[in-house]
This record gives sequence, structure tokens and C-alpha cells, in this order.
Amino acid sequence: MADVSIEAVSAVVGKVYEAAYDQERWFDAVTGLRDLFGGSRSCIVRLDPKTSNAVSTVYDPEFSSAEVTAAHMRDPISQVAAALPVGCVYDRTRIMKGGAGFRRRELWQDWYMPRDMYHGLACNLLASNGSYWFLDIHRSSRQNAFEVRDVELLRKIVPHVLRAGQIGRQLENTSALASAFSHLPFGVFLVNSHQRIAQMNEAAEAMLARPDSPLKLSDGAIIICNAGDTQELQRLVADACSLRDAATPGTGGTLLVPSDRQQSGLARLVLSVAPFVDARAYGLASERCAVIMVTEVARRIPDGFETHVRELFDLTPAEARLATALASGRSLKEAADTSNITVKTGRTYLERIFSKTRTRQQSELVALLKSTEPLSGRR
Repeated sequence: MADVSIEAVSAVVGKVYEAAYDQERWFDAVTGLRDLFGGSRSCIVRLDPKTSNAVSTVYDPEFSSAEVTAAHMRDPISQVAAALPVGCVYDRTRIMKGGAGFRRRELWQDWYMPRDMYHGLACNLLASNGSYWFLDIHRSSRQNAFEVRDVELLRKIVPHVLRAGQIGRQLENTSALASAFSHLPFGVFLVNSHQRIAQMNEAAEAMLARPDSPLKLSDGAIIICNAGDTQELQRLVADACSLRDAATPGTGGTLLVPSDRQQSGLARLVLSVAPFVDARAYGLASERCAVIMVTEVARRIPDGFETHVRELFDLTPAEARLATALASGRSLKEAADTSNITVKTGRTYLERIFSKTRTRQQSELVALLKSTEPLSGRR
């Protein structure tokens, strides 16, 4: 190994951390590691009992085939390597006593040798749900074997690779969670202690845009159509963003708006305010934030509710029709008329519905049905 400058190592570590924030940059990081160690190829591989894939400096789809995966699983030295601790740097040919036997085995003879992957250094990066990830750097038979100082250098770089992988997974999880928020059918606002919006989903944006919405924006903060409700929301948000006894977060609370029943032209909304402890995972400011979840109070049964209760409780179409009518607030007589049946027949259906839903009276049935209302049916 030629002398490696601090600048060269720093450049590679920089590429590794760039990959933490952009998954597409791992190819650049793997290429940088190959060049730093004077290798012929380098890769990061994910391997499980059935499949494998890799970020590699060499395009070699055959090396990610099911046959190679099976050969890895059968190879006893690979099995020992997979069980080594994360962060441990190893050489497959020296991993066991008489390790040169690796070159007499199927994995070497059929797959490594034809690709001239003669000298190798590897390190396990992650083990999760039956899969494991490892970094592999190879030199050809025409190159010198890896030396002790190569191993020492890789040991210094590996903690950065592990940390970058951890950061990348956290960002991926954050992105997935943000995507889930964006598709929720009810409004979600992330706000600071002054009710200024840091993030909101599409349903929340639509709610603010409605002409009958009691929620409005003022200088980037959520306000409600009357001062009393705004003050109560401020109190709940401040509580959710506070720390009690310097450690325990506040609890927030629930608010029905508008509280003034005279404002009948406005939509009635339930605002649930809660602490959002992991705000910094979203790249928000370091101040504590609260989440406000907003749902509309509506008598209307959502589209698809009849099918939903029929499948959930194994009701017949006629029973589901009656149950849906009752859940919408109709009396048994009104529900029977809607279903074009007599009240007597309606009572017979109702008894069957009681049996299937394990309820005993109409009010209990309606409460149960409303509690099972699917989120995907909300508007």
C-alpha cells in the first residue's frame, strides 16, 4: 500500500457522509474506497437467504443472482463471517484456521476466482430481519495482498461508514413518515409553541382553503374565527410544547371549534393537540413542537361505509344497509323506510345485527359502528 495522505482519506470520508444524505451517492463512496485502497473492485452488499443486491464499482448482475446467494449461504466461512460483530474488519482467507481452504470451495472456484477477486477485505455493516450488509474491497491476483496498515486504515474509516448508514436510515424513516402524513385523510399540522406552522399535510392545506373553515392563517400561525377559541388553542399548544419537571412533556388536549353554536355556517372541527417530541428528526428548529390533528364533525356517513361494516361483521347486504342507516342517526322506522322494508322486518334484521356485532341495544350498536369508521373513508 502506498502512503495515503490525510487529504485523500478526508475526501473519501466526505463522500461517505454525502451518501448519508443522498442514497444515490453511495456509488461515489464505494468508488472512493476502492481507489483509496488501490483495489480492483469494491461494493456494499445486502444478503439474505434468498436474495442479494449491491452497490458496486463493477456492473455484474450475475454476481447478485440466486445461485451466488445460495453459494454464500452454503459456504461455512461466509457463515462465520456473517456472524462477526458489526464493524469488525476481516479477510475471508484468514477468518478460520486453515482459511486458505476458502479458495478450494465452491464460492471461490465458481464465482470469486473467475472475477479475479483474489485479495479481499470486508466488514459487516448491519444485520436486520434476516439480512446483513457488508462492505467488500478486492484486489486482483496481479496486485499485492492487503497489509496490516490497510486493515488499520479501514478500521478507522468503518465507524464513519456505520454512522453514515445510521443517518441514512433515520432520514429514510423520516421521509417515509412524512409521506404517510401527506396521505392521511385528516388534517395534520406541525406547529411551534407560537402556533406557527412548520409542516402540514395536503388535507390540512385543503381545510385551510375551505370558505367554511373556522381555521385561518395569520402571519404563518393558525388562528380560529373567534378570539376565545384561539386563546384556548394557544393554551393547548403551549402545554404540548412545554416540559413539566424539565423532562416530562405536556399533554395538550382536545378542542371543538367553533365553540359558538351561533356560527352555524362554519364547519365544526375537532382539534387534537399533542406533543411532537421527535421534531428535530424532521429537520425542524430545535424548539419543541406540537402536532395538531384535525377532523370534521359530520353526520354524513362516508362513502363505502356500508361495504366496510358488511365485511367487518359478516353482515348480509340488507343488514349492512340497515346498520348504515342507523349509524347515520336515523330511527329504526326511518332506517326501515330507507331500506324499503317493514319495521317488523327491520327488527328481525336488527336482532341478527346485534348477534353478529355482539351488541345488545341500538345506541350501543351505533357507537360501535361509528368507532370502526375507516380513516380512508373520511373526507
